[in-house]
Amino acid sequence: MQDANEADEVGTRDQEWGRVVRIRTQAFAALLILIVVWTLGVVFFGGRENTSEQAMPGELIVDLNDATEAELNLLPGVGEKLASDILKYRDNVGGFRSIEELMNIRGIKEGRLLSLKKYIRVSEKHRLTK
Repeated sequence: MQDANEADEVGTRDQEWGRVVRIRTQAFAALLILIVVWTLGVVFFGGRENTSEQAMPGELIVDLNDATEAELNLLPGVGEKLASDILKYRDNVGGFRSIEELMNIRGIKEGRLLSLKKYIRVSEKHRLTK
């Protein structure tokens, strides 16, 4: 009878060990998947965050000194009136030297400028010639 009890005990320990091995294997697989996903993110997105200073590939970038009213209308938060005001300002001052000059236009405060920053630029040639 003692041999049967020992056999049952060994069988139970083997089952427990098998369960422990399965749990460890699953945990290792989950960790491996996490590492692969993180690595792919770094490879495809360059390990940088999308800050307000950088536009995603394919997003609209508008040069304030070359933009048409239609292009300005495509910017988030810029409607027909604001686009028209931007063009009037540009014509009156002879062009933008920096994107911060947008704050000289009624309706553009720091918050709106920050939301527009990744979509706009002032080309180097305009900065140097004005």
